[in-house]
Amino acid sequence: MKKGFTLIEVLMYVGLFTLLVGTLLGIAYLTIDSTDKINKKIVLQQEADFILRKIDWALSGAESVTVGPKPSNMSVTRFSNPNTVIFSQNGNFVDINSGLGQMDLNSSNTVVSNLTFIKIQTGSAPTEIEVNFNLANVISPSDSQNFQLTKYLEQ
Repeated sequence: MKKGFTLIEVLMYVGLFTLLVGTLLGIAYLTIDSTDKINKKIVLQQEADFILRKIDWALSGAESVTVGPKPSNMSVTRFSNPNTVIFSQNGNFVDINSGLGQMDLNSSNTVVSNLTFIKIQTGSAPTEIEVNFNLANVISPSDSQNFQLTKYLEQ
């Protein structure tokens, strides 16, 4: 009796092994790809949250708000220090100027576009400020999201 494998058995084992390795590599690639996409979304969300928190902070102590001359500019006069806070879009960045100089609110990893401030005053209702902007990842600009904040100013 001969011991060993026949050629057909060897080919079957090689085929099964190839199928197994190919499946595992496919799963690994999909896992890495989805992790990368999730990380990009997290970065965008964190950057947007930081920008929105700064705008919310300025509006929380607002005595008056002026939008303009461009829709991407807003000046907030506050009751407390700093007295004046100015937001504007400068190229790919949202800038804040609170008397200590101008600073970018987003990092160079993201691109801000279509920043708009809208001030809505209707009769005796509280003044409403709407903030809208689009934030995209520099590495893959197709990964972009729109963000919005609506704030009602206390009378």
